[in-house]
Amino acid sequence: MKRIFALLLCLLLCSCAVNDATPDTDPITDAPETEDITTEVITEPATTEAPVTEPPEPVIPPSNTLQFDNPNPGIYNYCPSVITEADGTRYIYYCTNKDSYKVIDYVGCRKGTPNADGTYTWSEETLVLSPSADGAWDAHHTCDPSVIKGVFNYNGTEYSYLMAYLGCTSYDNQENKIGLAVANSPMGPFVKVGETPLVDFKLDPSSKVFQWGVGQASLVSMDKAGKVWLFYTRGDKYSTRTVVRECDFSDLNSPTMKNEVTLSTTGLTNLNGGSDFMNNADFVYDPETNRFYSASDCHPNPSDEPNYIGSAFRVNYFKGTQLNRGSWHTVAQIGTAKTGAARNHNVGLARDEYGHLCNSDYITVYYTVSITGNQSLWSYRIYEYNIELK
Repeated sequence: MKRIFALLLCLLLCSCAVNDATPDTDPITDAPETEDITTEVITEPATTEAPVTEPPEPVIPPSNTLQFDNPNPGIYNYCPSVITEADGTRYIYYCTNKDSYKVIDYVGCRKGTPNADGTYTWSEETLVLSPSADGAWDAHHTCDPSVIKGVFNYNGTEYSYLMAYLGCTSYDNQENKIGLAVANSPMGPFVKVGETPLVDFKLDPSSKVFQWGVGQASLVSMDKAGKVWLFYTRGDKYSTRTVVRECDFSDLNSPTMKNEVTLSTTGLTNLNGGSDFMNNADFVYDPETNRFYSASDCHPNPSDEPNYIGSAFRVNYFKGTQLNRGSWHTVAQIGTAKTGAARNHNVGLARDEYGHLCNSDYITVYYTVSITGNQSLWSYRIYEYNIELK
């Protein structure tokens, strides 16, 4: 009787465990005879795949927003260059003056803390680079900065940040030159490399043509170490153009640089619909698409005062790294109609710490706005514009 009773009990339990399904074999036919038989029933929980969800839409910050201001009169801020660290922190470098209404360029820097809406809250200004003493090649201006991260050795010390900057001794905007400085913190202190410029320029006294020189550098890392693309403007007796050089700055006591390559201008359109040249440009590289994006001023400049800065800027991209061949493709052209400002010039792109694209959804341009008139210099302020990438 005990065996029959146990058999009936086991069948009842197994029937419940399989939802009344009839098993192909009797699970207890060969079980030894015992006084009590205990059957453990293990029910596996049902499993379902997680629902597929779309990634959240990118938070694109508002455009045409003033980034920071200086309460003192007679101060200008222009020509921004921006790096974004891995945690989202940004550092913005730009040209400014130290003393009110005194036109001597320093490099200022502010640390940016990201906000939920994609904007940044900027710290107070720190001057991270100053003109050298009288007699030096950069004794009057130090400006137009560009900074990247990497591995750079100088005088036996390894540094993590490299800055290229414009220096000069002239007051007539001619004979500009390019120098380097290094640091182990984004906000310095920056140490100038050597006592001579990296890229020199000499006026040709036989020519009466305005000879701006070299400057407005943009650094992009090739290997996240010491190899770098160095872009800059060259304005000599022949023309004004943008050039690039492949450089190895691993050892700054013995840097190596290949010859200049002049960038293609095919595809660049001026404000009148004709062909244009490129100067005063910033660059960012996107390794995923193998594209270089550039932001630069559009021409011609307006005829009213100030006539030496532009009313619009453009963003273009170039496929591949052979920048002396092929065409530029237009992403956007931004001018007074979109910003509401009379002058929109001296632009820089938001980049990661190696000069690469931060976000594949949109590109951020930091640009300089100003009013018209002979006092426009003191109105130079830095704004932000965001452009979706299709």
